[in-house]
Amino acid sequence: MKTTRAYWEFEFAKIVKWIKAVWILQLLLAAILIFTALSCIKSEVDTNVDLSGKVNGTVKDHLGNPYPNTLVSFTNGSDTIEMVTDTEGSFSGETNGLGKYSASIIPPLSTEPVTALPISVPLLYHRVATVDFVVKPKPVIAHLNFGSVQLLEEIVNKDGSTPTDPNEPLFAANIFDDPIGLLTPIIAPDGHQITLSEFQTAKGKMLVHCNGDSSNLEISLEGMIPNGTYTFWLAYLNKTRSVGEQIDFMNDFVNFNNPPIGPDTGTENIAVADGNGVLKVTLEHGSCILTDEAALVIPVLYHINGKTFGGGHVPDPEEMVHMLVYFQ
Repeated sequence: MKTTRAYWEFEFAKIVKWIKAVWILQLLLAAILIFTALSCIKSEVDTNVDLSGKVNGTVKDHLGNPYPNTLVSFTNGSDTIEMVTDTEGSFSGETNGLGKYSASIIPPLSTEPVTALPISVPLLYHRVATVDFVVKPKPVIAHLNFGSVQLLEEIVNKDGSTPTDPNEPLFAANIFDDPIGLLTPIIAPDGHQITLSEFQTAKGKMLVHCNGDSSNLEISLEGMIPNGTYTFWLAYLNKTRSVGEQIDFMNDFVNFNNPPIGPDTGTENIAVADGNGVLKVTLEHGSCILTDEAALVIPVLYHINGKTFGGGHVPDPEEMVHMLVYFQ
């Protein structure tokens, strides 16, 4: 009897062990299946996750005026993304990855960054990084169109040579219109002919404030021809030129005819110096004149007979370039 009971106890124990083994095997198999399924789900999720960095921000001056067409860049190793600000001075874009990026701008012509550059920006998953840049316009010195800065030897004496005597009267040579080289006396509104010493007293500076789709040009000049009529023009260059470096009129200018400051009609780029030769005026333009091209030269034209010609061609015998202002 005991033998029979022991036998069945032994057999029952074997069955229990077998059941446990099967149960463990089933658990292992279930774990493997669950792990495989989770791996597939994770792989599918990973391929759908957007790992690009989101950035936005503004470029404005220290007064809060927006600067359009400013190039903004974000760089991390070989990944560089570039954006351009709109008329509100705003930009937005996406990088190709996440991590720490270096943010910078190319400041608009004749401005300097107030914000220390570059800016270190951590781009995180599912976050938008906002970066605001601040710039400040710099006053730009007006250079006399004479000597090393003179364009095409326009200011000459009665012999057509570069004047050296402070008391000798000046002439403007035709440089664009026939007959080339024609000499026109540079006459002041009171009828006397301007001498070299009078011509050379001109000095001053300009400052441009942009504000989205407009800009203001603050002009502060002195030593100009008393009661003289002047106009101001936008001579954009496709490359920078140092002051006094010769400009190739056929290849360096962006526009064949340089537009006036203000509307194309040229009716609002005119200013008249006072009786002491002081010319202080603010002119407005319908775009930010500082950000579109590589460089900008603003010629200050004196109109010998006081007559202006709007946005069209100004006849050579009627004008001469008194000052040149380089924005770059």
